[in-house]
Amino acid sequence: MAARCFAVPKVDSVTYGAGAFDSIGDLVQHHGAARAFVVLSGSLAGSAVEATLRERLGTRLVGVYHRTRQHVPRGSVLEAAEQARAAGADCLVSVGGGTPIDCAKAVALCLATGITTRERFDDYRIRFTYPSTHEVPEIDGQLLPHIAVPTTLSGGEHTALVGVTDERTHVKDAFTAPGLMPRAIVLDPVVTRGTPDWLWAASGMRAVDHAVEGILSTRHMPFADGLGAEALRLLTANLAHSAKNPDDLEARTNCLIATWLSIFALTNVGIGLSHGIGHQLAAEFDLLHGLTSAIMLPLVMEFNAAHTAPRLRRIAEAMGTDTSGLDDSEAAASAVRTMREFIASLGVPHTLRAVGANRDALPAVAQRALGDPAVAASPRPVNTQDLLDLLEAAW
Repeated sequence: MAARCFAVPKVDSVTYGAGAFDSIGDLVQHHGAARAFVVLSGSLAGSAVEATLRERLGTRLVGVYHRTRQHVPRGSVLEAAEQARAAGADCLVSVGGGTPIDCAKAVALCLATGITTRERFDDYRIRFTYPSTHEVPEIDGQLLPHIAVPTTLSGGEHTALVGVTDERTHVKDAFTAPGLMPRAIVLDPVVTRGTPDWLWAASGMRAVDHAVEGILSTRHMPFADGLGAEALRLLTANLAHSAKNPDDLEARTNCLIATWLSIFALTNVGIGLSHGIGHQLAAEFDLLHGLTSAIMLPLVMEFNAAHTAPRLRRIAEAMGTDTSGLDDSEAAASAVRTMREFIASLGVPHTLRAVGANRDALPAVAQRALGDPAVAASPRPVNTQDLLDLLEAAW
């Protein structure tokens, strides 16, 4: 076996459990900040969560931005960055789902590099050419510390990756630098109680996708496999229940922890086709990433089955399915069936037709997906026609 390296994300702390949000003021102070700028989910504007945030930060709070649109369009980032710049922010705090968390990361990028126009983002986006060529521009300048408080299960708070959508092309571009990783993360189930049940369930499918595609990745490794399997066990046992019972704080905490466990694969071994296709579906049709996972993940598992059958067996077992007595191909089919049953239990849409996609746009989505860095970790080589066939199967 060739030498491998597991990289631990450069986060200073993860505080979790009921009441963790009360530490937000201390965390800002701990990172030497006196002027915190907050990027907040629009649904939390004027809420008890914002009131608590204002109380805990007090005079350290210099601004709140809550107008980020889904998929983080460049225009929203520029608007938030201008406000943070004008406020003299020395720290960023994000509270909400993946949208405000990625927006805060992108604001840090803008402040560090002087980005003030949509076109300037192009200087820093990752460029990928299938199958394995990555161009990752360096980010100069000082990146502000970022404290992230998620209210969904998309997992963006645990990575240094940022997704920002170019409104001109509907392409979601990726950006990264070690300093874009939030310095502190707060996982408090109390803060998530106002998250709608459908959104909690759908975002949980993103965490499931992270775990599964990490285990199936062509670069998979034992440590990430173990974390992914435990994430799947926790999500299988807690996601559907916690969506229907938001006051079960233990179940919600278990889902937040599962999301944390699932993300190590993304940062170490890559993900795969479900993510690569999902990034572009989401940007094209304004879909939640969790919905694209519910639509694409079983199909991608099936597509890769001949190349990943022993690892699909592990996925089935982690989700509570007994595969003893089955050969590898039968166990792989069992994993796909288990995933489809799990998605059905969540009650989320699982076809492109059901979410209002435009079938005529699918060839363009397939072409853009081939240029998404996530597809590099696919166990089975792909071309544009393969991607289009998967999209048609999802229709």
